[in-house]
Order: sequence, then structure tokens, then C-alpha cells
Amino acid sequence: MKTVGFLLIALSLASCTTRKAGWDKAQTATTMTAADFKFNEQQAMELWKRRHVQESLQQSLNLLKDLHAAKPEDLEILIYLTRGHYLLADGHLENPDEKKKVFEQAASYGEMGMGLNPEFKASITEDEDVEKALKYLTKKEVPIIYWTAASLGKWAKMSGIAAALKYKTRIKAMVSKVESLEPDYFYGAVPRYWGSFFAVASSFAGGDIKKSGKKFDESLTIAPNYLGTRVLKAELYWTKKSDKKEFIKDLETVLATKEDIVPELTPENILEKKKAKKLLSQRDDLF
Repeated sequence: MKTVGFLLIALSLASCTTRKAGWDKAQTATTMTAADFKFNEQQAMELWKRRHVQESLQQSLNLLKDLHAAKPEDLEILIYLTRGHYLLADGHLENPDEKKKVFEQAASYGEMGMGLNPEFKASITEDEDVEKALKYLTKKEVPIIYWTAASLGKWAKMSGIAAALKYKTRIKAMVSKVESLEPDYFYGAVPRYWGSFFAVASSFAGGDIKKSGKKFDESLTIAPNYLGTRVLKAELYWTKKSDKKEFIKDLETVLATKEDIVPELTPENILEKKKAKKLLSQRDDLF
């Protein structure tokens, strides 16, 4: 009976980690005139400017999906689809099941983008060693690597310990690849990731609160006006350190900063301010 019980648990855990990578998914191409493609692309980018509004972001993503179907080999469209779905889940959605589903969609689009690299695709087709195949990806693929890693990490975390363990090595390898190609990508995204990782990982899995603080500070040095770094530091680092005073200080700094201090980051900073307000309202529960 015990053997059967363990087998059922193992099968249950395996099912939680089951997903088909984007580079393995069949894609159905559609046709679109050059004029329609250009018009839809312009509309998608106008809506993208208001991505802090959920309806605008969803409309932009719908148009981008049509553009991708018409031009599946376009890496830039897949970068927007990956980053956009990540933002939709991370910045707008509240329902855990919906968030998890959209994070998986983001990861899938990202994997499609990585799979456009013929050497990478040939390598994973031959031996399925994704970590080894990363060596074929180049600087132009940095955005798709990063947002895929971020999305896959969020999906895995929400899927449970089995998924987190299954994809941990791959995600870390992808972030390390970004670090080797463009260490200051997206306003200190790499040290921001490591700051989060070192804060939440258990000690036996590499967690280190001192390293976490140093990495968050490194990210802030690169981009002090990307408000998401302070929000993450408050949520993950200061709560782990049980430092309520610094938690409040960082979040109040976020709220006092003009959301358009970096014009191209205005939508992200608007969403991060909402997160900051929510965290401040929970401070007595968090400490």
C-alpha cells in the first residue's frame, strides 16, 4: 500500500510539471496583407503605450497574436508577446489560476522566440539539453531569454515544489546567459533577479540574505528610478530581514517618486506604485 501511495504522489508531482515547450508547439500561419500588417502593428504599439491599463494591454496582445500568426519568424513580435503576457499576469491579474495560465503562455511565446535561432533549435532537437544549447543564443536574443526565464520562474513557483525543482537549473542558466551577454539589461534586471532568488531560496538551495541585499543594491545602482526594484526589495528582502522601518522607507520612496521619471517606464512605474500601496497596507500582517 505504501508503494502505491508513493507512486500516486510521484505521478501527481509529475503531472504538475508537465508542459510543452513553445519550441515544440506546432504553429499555424495565417495570411495578412502588408497594409493590414502595418496598420495592426501601429495599433498594437499605440495600445502598448498604455499597458498599465489592463484592457489596453490585452487589446495590444490580441493584435500581436494576429501579427505573430502572420509572421511567426518575427522575433520582435514574440518579445512583446512574452513581456506583455508576463506584465499582464504580474501587474494586472489577481486570480492565481489565471496568473499561472498567463505566465505559462508568456514562457511559451518566449520559447518560440528562442527556437527561432536555428543552432539552438537543432541542439535541443538533438539531445534536449537546453542548458547546453544556450551557448548558441546571442545578444539580440537577450530580451527573449530574460522574459522567458522570468515567466517560467513565476509559473514554476505557482505550480509547486516539483515544477520549481524541475526548472530551477534551466532558469538560472538562462539568467546567467543574459548576464554574460548584457549584464545591465532592462534597468538592472539580472541583479534584481539574483536579489530575489537569494532572498527566497532556502539556504541549502543557495539562499543567502547578504547576497540578496548586495544584488538589490547593485540593481538600484544601475537603475535607481526603476521602482520595481525597491518594491521587490521591500517585499522579499526587508520582510526576510524583519526590518519594518526600511520596508516602509523603500515603499514610501516609491510612492514619492514621479511615475514618469523615466518616460519609457511610466506604465511599469504606475503598476509598481499600486504594488507599493498594497504592500504598505499589509505591513502589520507582514511584520
